[in-house]
Amino acid sequence: MRPSRQPRGLDLPSDFFPRDEDAIHRKDLMFLAAIPGFAVIAWSCSDSVCLKLARRLTRELYSRRPQRYGEFNEIFRDYLPDNPNSDRVAALSCEAAALQHLERFQLLRYHRPGSWRPRTTVVGAEHIDRALAQGKGAILWIAFSTFSDMISKVALYQRGYEAWHLSRHIHGHLSSTRFGVRFINPIRISIERRFLADRVVIDPADPKAAVSRLEELLADNQLVSITVGASARRVTLVPFGPSFLPLAGGAPHLALKTNAPLLPLFTERKDDGSFLVTIEPPLEPPLEGSRAEQIEALVFDLGRRLRHYFERLPTQFLYARLHSDRRRCEAFIAKQGETGEPTA
Repeated sequence: MRPSRQPRGLDLPSDFFPRDEDAIHRKDLMFLAAIPGFAVIAWSCSDSVCLKLARRLTRELYSRRPQRYGEFNEIFRDYLPDNPNSDRVAALSCEAAALQHLERFQLLRYHRPGSWRPRTTVVGAEHIDRALAQGKGAILWIAFSTFSDMISKVALYQRGYEAWHLSRHIHGHLSSTRFGVRFINPIRISIERRFLADRVVIDPADPKAAVSRLEELLADNQLVSITVGASARRVTLVPFGPSFLPLAGGAPHLALKTNAPLLPLFTERKDDGSFLVTIEPPLEPPLEGSRAEQIEALVFDLGRRLRHYFERLPTQFLYARLHSDRRRCEAFIAKQGETGEPTA
C-alpha cells in the first residue's frame, strides 16, 4: 500500500490493539532461566565484549533459522528506500538483534552493586531550559529506539533533569503476560525509577486520569516525557519511505491543550560505545486549521525527523511494534474499503 504524501487521520475501534491476556508464557520462563547466565556476562564483561558475543549469537541463530528475524527482514525491506538485497537485509537484521541483546546486558548491569554509569552526551538541553523558563512545563516526545528507554532517562538525570514519564500498565518491554508484568517487567522499571521524578501509569479502565495528571504537572512547570507510539483510538498515517507509520497524537494534543513546548528527543549509540541524546527545538503547529489538523501536522513533522534518523541508523530503531500496527492498519483500511465504510 503506497500512501499519499500528506498525513492522514484514521479512527480505530476500541479493540484494534490486541491485549495479551495470558497468565504466563513459555518465553517468560525462558527469560528467567537465562537471567543468571546473562547477568554473569553483563556484570563481568565490557560493552564491547557483550556486543561481540551478541553478534556471534545472532549470526549463528540467523544461519539456522532466518525466519526467527522475519519481522526485522520485513521492516528493512519495507522502509529502506534502496531496496536492499538479501545479504544486506540479513546483516541489518543480525545487527539490530545484537544491539537489542546488548541493551538487555546493559539493563542487567544497572543491577550490579555500584550500578553502571554509561557515557552520555546531551545536545539541545537549552531547549528544555528555555521551555521551563516560560513556566508552562515541557513535553519530551521520545523516539522509541533500541537504547532510548534507559539512556534517555539516565542522560537527563545526569544533567539535573527529572521527568515524569507516561507509561502503560504493561510497561517494561520484557513481557506482557500477567506474570511478566508482575515479576519480570520490574527488572526494568525498578531501574528507570532511579532516574525519574516518577511514572504516570495509564489505567486501562480510566486512561483520562493519567492525562489529567500530566496536565497538572505541566501547569506546575514540570518536565513530562512521552514515548512515540501508535496506541490510540485515532492515529495519523505518516508517510515513511515507500510505506507509512501509524503514530498517535497524544503528545501533540497535550501540548496544544496546555501550551507546553513539544520537544522531540532522539537517542543513539555511537561507535565508541557512548550515547548521544539529541533534544530538538520545539515543534510548531500551523497557525491555521482545526485542532485535529494541527495535531496531524505535528505528527507529520515528527515523522519526517524519524525518517532522517532511521535512514542514518536503521539498526538502532525499534519499529517492530509500529510495523505490526501498520499491518493491522492496512488490513483495517482494506476491510473498510470492502464494506464501503469511510476510511478516514
